[in-house]
Amino acid sequence: MNTRKAHPWILFERTSRPPTVVELNGLRLAHPARATLDLARRATNPRAIVEILDAVVDARLCSPADLHEELLAGCRRGTALVRQALRHLYPLRDSPHGWKSA
Repeated sequence: MNTRKAHPWILFERTSRPPTVVELNGLRLAHPARATLDLARRATNPRAIVEILDAVVDARLCSPADLHEELLAGCRRGTALVRQALRHLYPLRDSPHGWKSA
């Protein structure tokens, strides 16, 4: 994973899977599930990861199923703690589409 800092609060990361863009008040943003997982996989504290995932779902920015689907679609690098937290918070069962909140 190649990264480079351009500013203290901006991190550029190369990806083979550019995020889907959502426009909000004139700002172009990544879909909440993608942005959440990008942030969560940078965290090293399991409690912080749980808080990130829980806050996004509580705010109804995306569903647990959205997070699981994004996790499946993205790179696995740096996601071990995120996967563990997501399974703990939102256990899943099989569905016709592969994932569904329990």
